[in-house]
Amino acid sequence: MPAYRHIDPAVLFQATGHDLEMFRALSQTYLDTAPAMFARVEQAVRGGAAPAIVQSCHTLRGTAALLGAGTLVARLAALEQLVRHQGVAASDWLDETAALVGEVEREVRRSMLDYTGAQA
Repeated sequence: MPAYRHIDPAVLFQATGHDLEMFRALSQTYLDTAPAMFARVEQAVRGGAAPAIVQSCHTLRGTAALLGAGTLVARLAALEQLVRHQGVAASDWLDETAALVGEVEREVRRSMLDYTGAQA
């Protein structure tokens, strides 16, 4: 099985008390909700609404943390801090983050099929 680069399934597996059924259910919940969460981030960034950027990043960051998506979590946290202190987002931030969100989603889908916990 190829290594995971964007998530660490063991983080969610441990959070579920090593319950594979719950692991898969929470993974599906992420897949069902993440696109709308990122759409809110995107809308807030495009609109330049600092409070909305911070709120939407924080929400998605919390969900991504449960998956062990460290790079995505760090990226969202960095934007939160940038906006809190400077009130702006880098122009290329959305495209790069959208690509990362897509990679996380692909790995979550794969983990639902092939993660057994034996890797933990």
